[in-house]
Amino acid sequence: MFNCFKPKKTDLELLKQLEQTIGKKLPKLDKIKWDSVGYVQNEHNRITGLGLYKCGLKELPPEIVNLQNLTELYLGANQLSTLPPEIVKMQNLTLLSLSENQLSTLPPEIVKLQNLTWLDLVSNQLSTLPPEIVKLQNLTGLFLHFNQLSTLPPEIVNLQNLTWLDLDSNQLSTLPPEIVNLRNLTSLRLGNKYNFSGRGNKLSTLPPEIVKLQNLTELGLSSNQLSTLPPEIVNLQNLTGLSLYSNQLTQFPKALLDLNLEVKWDINSWEEGIHVENNPFQTPPVEIVEQGRQAIIDYYAALEKQQKRPLNESKLILIGDGAAGKTSLMKRLLGLDFNPQESQTHGININTLSIKDNQNNDIKLHCWDFGGQQIMHATHQFFLSKRCLYLLVIDSRRETQVDYWLKHIQSFGKNAPVIIVINKIDENPHFNLPQQRQLKQRYPNLKHINRISCTTKQGISELKRTIQNTLPLIELLNTTFPEKWFKVKAAIAEQAKKTNFTSYEHYVDICQANGISKETEQNTLINFLHDLGIINHFQERWLRETNVINPQWITEAVYTIINAPKLADNGKLHRNDLKTLLNKQTYPERKHDYLLELMKKFQLCYALNDNEYLLPDLFPLSEPEFEFDAEHALHFILEYDFLPKSIFTRFIIKMHRDILNNTYWRNGILLREATTTALVETDDKRIILQITGTKKREYLAILLFILKDIHRSFSQLGVTEKIGLPDNPQLSVNHDYLLKLAKNGQSEYLPPENPDKSYKISELLGMVEPQSEKETMQMLHKIVSLLETQGIKQEKDLLEHIDEVVKVNPQMFGVSIDVNALVRKMFKKC
Repeated sequence: MFNCFKPKKTDLELLKQLEQTIGKKLPKLDKIKWDSVGYVQNEHNRITGLGLYKCGLKELPPEIVNLQNLTELYLGANQLSTLPPEIVKMQNLTLLSLSENQLSTLPPEIVKLQNLTWLDLVSNQLSTLPPEIVKLQNLTGLFLHFNQLSTLPPEIVNLQNLTWLDLDSNQLSTLPPEIVNLRNLTSLRLGNKYNFSGRGNKLSTLPPEIVKLQNLTELGLSSNQLSTLPPEIVNLQNLTGLSLYSNQLTQFPKALLDLNLEVKWDINSWEEGIHVENNPFQTPPVEIVEQGRQAIIDYYAALEKQQKRPLNESKLILIGDGAAGKTSLMKRLLGLDFNPQESQTHGININTLSIKDNQNNDIKLHCWDFGGQQIMHATHQFFLSKRCLYLLVIDSRRETQVDYWLKHIQSFGKNAPVIIVINKIDENPHFNLPQQRQLKQRYPNLKHINRISCTTKQGISELKRTIQNTLPLIELLNTTFPEKWFKVKAAIAEQAKKTNFTSYEHYVDICQANGISKETEQNTLINFLHDLGIINHFQERWLRETNVINPQWITEAVYTIINAPKLADNGKLHRNDLKTLLNKQTYPERKHDYLLELMKKFQLCYALNDNEYLLPDLFPLSEPEFEFDAEHALHFILEYDFLPKSIFTRFIIKMHRDILNNTYWRNGILLREATTTALVETDDKRIILQITGTKKREYLAILLFILKDIHRSFSQLGVTEKIGLPDNPQLSVNHDYLLKLAKNGQSEYLPPENPDKSYKISELLGMVEPQSEKETMQMLHKIVSLLETQGIKQEKDLLEHIDEVVKVNPQMFGVSIDVNALVRKMFKKC
């Protein structure tokens, strides 16, 4: 009798069988990556690397475990919920990537893969760390971010060869003491690498013993609940990157300065430096921490050498519709008489209100009464900030868009406290805002709703008490400052009584006269005074030498210009127009260029040439005649919870070089880039992009990049992106929803409005997303060129600019493309 046995299949035979199983031809690759679809073959025809990214796998094909020569296996973005015990056959594996699957457990047999050095379990559903992992003692890299881990087993200390441990975005509230025995760690991530996810861990303290991890070069603690850091952290002298953004630090730990790392107000946690954005710093104040390490050093040095006292000053901003009674309210708060014939405010009025806080300290509130005319809302960006208390004044006799104003405040003032003041209740005593509880839930910064009458003084005393009780919520109010800073501030205030502006050189003279001789400290102070609203100082070359010390000087000039009758028809301004529009004594001709440059900086206008400017807010309301092939256009919609009117104005200004044949109006523009045309229109809550031509996808990416770049200037801006269905653009589908369907392995989309009609998800996404690295590189070339025309030219600045926008929307250039790497590659080629 003969022994029958089946000959062992070669790797290439197994590969061919695998292709039949998954229904996909696998290309041969030179190198395998996390997002690869293909294989790597050595000179002996053995398969050493395999990538099956996004192949819709619900279980591991048996052919894979028989590829026993594999050293690297990438199975990311599939639908695996379990792994078979047979995985034990893959004894040569050194790298196993299982990211973006649905694993809640691992088979015990995984412990036998003793050659594993790199295990990637990112974005799964692990609620506990599988005990088997701690027996993989050759692991050097363990990646567990975006899971559900609430604890770590003490046995983790057994992984003595670990150099990289990534626990970002889990639910850890404490760390086991044993973790400090992982002495070979160089990277420990306990925060949130990706700011757009909004989730880190739940750490409120950091054990002092962490100092034992002397080999650490990177420590990620972002998006936790840390209010203090152990002083011992300064002994981690090998640190090159420390991410602390999005915690609860009110004091910048002075000890961190001894690490000799730059302090950065950004969220690039994988870059060098100490990253501290989005902490409620009071000492030093945020405005100084934002300026970096040297400004913090200067602040602490000034406190040590000088007497110091709390600032006890802030801004009180009155905002709301025109004729709501803001000026009358300000007069009542100041104890002045009511004038029933009060004229409407044009621009702003500024006064000072003295009030006691709950500790009986004297507080100065600089009251800014803004005109409510719609056209003036664009000037709010000059002065609105989070360092304020806002009074939203509404008229009880007529309808007010309360949500509009609250979102408007939120866009510029972030989480600054707001009090709604319902005025004129003597004329409509039964009026009150409906659904107040829901309103406060939607806007947590809304602290109180008061009812008053400026005519009868009813409710004024109660409003003053409400203001008094709200004072502790104003950031910076009680921050400590050196005495010499107060002296400079007082000298500038005295000068403001005589003139509207001063030179930077004169500011330097004031500083030196008060003992501030270091240029870095002078820069720190002037930037801080700017943020407080005491002075208007900008770093741009054309603006730096003029410091405006009377803010009304700016707003009255802008108000005069944008309300000039001669601009009402077409929004075209000639430089010489300023000679007749503005008072010669108040606005000397030598300052006209400053005003124009300031309007350009805040994107209220753009230059057609050296002498002519266009103001988009004054474009004609009516749409001009033009031709556009809407039937064959790609439709993309941005839908906003709240659409600040200045977003579309800024978009027009940034894209004005592409405007086709002067085709523009108040709510739309026609753009042309080479062989591609875009019609971009807006209404109250949407920006609609229609694009036709040979490069629709590429031009859409550029336009979206510009819009997202603009979005960065606004806080808490809710935007939904939608793709118009190709044969019925009146119907649209949420872009993120399509991405989720695709990730879950679905191939068809059925619109709820017409379930009988189906669309291929890949084709819908293919309409708007780049299809290759080459296509992405072409888009980036155009974006870099566009940014360069806006004055952003250095490689570092371009990288930071592009990286920030892409982090806000990581899908912009496709999930699998490293945009930063492409930009660097682009610069090397240049």
